[in-house]
Amino acid sequence: MCAARPSRAHMSRKVRKKSGRGRDGSLGSISQYRAPLGSQADRYHRTSFPLVMDLSSEDEMQDPDIMMDTSEPLENLPFQLLPELCKIKIFTFLQQNDLGRCMLVCVEWCQLIRNPQLWSSVRFSSLSYSCLPQDRHGPVHTDPICHHCFRKRVFSFSQFLHRLEPVVKEFQFCLDLSHPTDQFNAVVEQFLYTANLSSLTQAEMNWKESPSRASLDQEPFQDHMYRYRRRQRMFSRIFDTFVNLCPQISTLVIPFDWTDKNIKNLCLLTGLEKLVLEKYGIYNHIFTQDHLTKLMDSLVNLKKLLLEVWIPSTNNRGVDVYCIRSSSLTFLDVSQCRGFYIKKLITPNLLNLRIACRPMLKILLQTHSPFLPCVCTVLLEGAPRLQEINGFHLERNSLLYPNDDLGTLMNTICCCPRHNMISGIEMYGM
Repeated sequence: MCAARPSRAHMSRKVRKKSGRGRDGSLGSISQYRAPLGSQADRYHRTSFPLVMDLSSEDEMQDPDIMMDTSEPLENLPFQLLPELCKIKIFTFLQQNDLGRCMLVCVEWCQLIRNPQLWSSVRFSSLSYSCLPQDRHGPVHTDPICHHCFRKRVFSFSQFLHRLEPVVKEFQFCLDLSHPTDQFNAVVEQFLYTANLSSLTQAEMNWKESPSRASLDQEPFQDHMYRYRRRQRMFSRIFDTFVNLCPQISTLVIPFDWTDKNIKNLCLLTGLEKLVLEKYGIYNHIFTQDHLTKLMDSLVNLKKLLLEVWIPSTNNRGVDVYCIRSSSLTFLDVSQCRGFYIKKLITPNLLNLRIACRPMLKILLQTHSPFLPCVCTVLLEGAPRLQEINGFHLERNSLLYPNDDLGTLMNTICCCPRHNMISGIEMYGM
């Protein structure tokens, strides 16, 4: 006779006991070889506008609420068995392009990803510049960056958003609005009118260039100026619509054209806290003190400002002087300006300041600008809480009694006669 088989209940208890020991051992080995938090790669890439980035990767990764709980054994749970809300929550951690790839997996995923909540961040510039698979063997597609296929992706994505009508919180594009065959201005206008922008808080709109299109360096000057003026008109119309539809905007990065109409619309965005205004071109409208005063008086909540303007030399001084007054400003960057000199600051809460190096026309400045104020005097009178200037940390009373390092810095940014004379002695060995 053969031996009796163990009962099913007894065998299942033995299997569960063995599998439980395996799970405990595997979890212990994982916890032993877990990498320290400080060695993880930084998830937030650096940009040319540091004021826009407030999140710290160390603070994010050291949050105790997101640590994995390994006190209880984990059970295998297929993704298909999760509730619909859990699936949507998982999809929210994916980027825009990853969501598009996941829509090709199955019908269920495609329907779930069509949820408007997943498309709160719309980035046209994150679309690929490479050729589409079905268009790789045509005569037009010879370069790794294909503007023809990028344009197809932009229009296809625009139609998808038009049908979806998402609630957008972040919006970004880098598209030339002036090219007659691209029709990117129609894409942006359609998005502004169809999407729900009442909750939009952050926008980055580069309307002067398309990275996928080759530069037109050999373009005739007359054609260049026509497209330059056409682009200005397109931006003015789109910016007017944008201001009316986005009342909650708090962060704005944009090349700016200093016309009276655009300045009036910009002053309506009173909720702005971070503002980056790049220069549009060398043929831009003249930037005046009235423009700056009106802007700072209207944006009462502005905390961080990066300003880039190029002032033409309309006088014999080589620079124009400006006064900046704001009670809310904590960060000011004018290091990208040309011909811009601060003669007075009224910023009681300013903590960080970045100033451009002075012009190279030292002899012209010394001859025709003997009364430009010293930067140390301007900062002592107008920025009492300043902690950092051009990356140099200021100690207490360091502006009153500057050391050698601070003196060297002042020689590069200050146009007063004292620092010009000291720099000339050091330069020529006199």
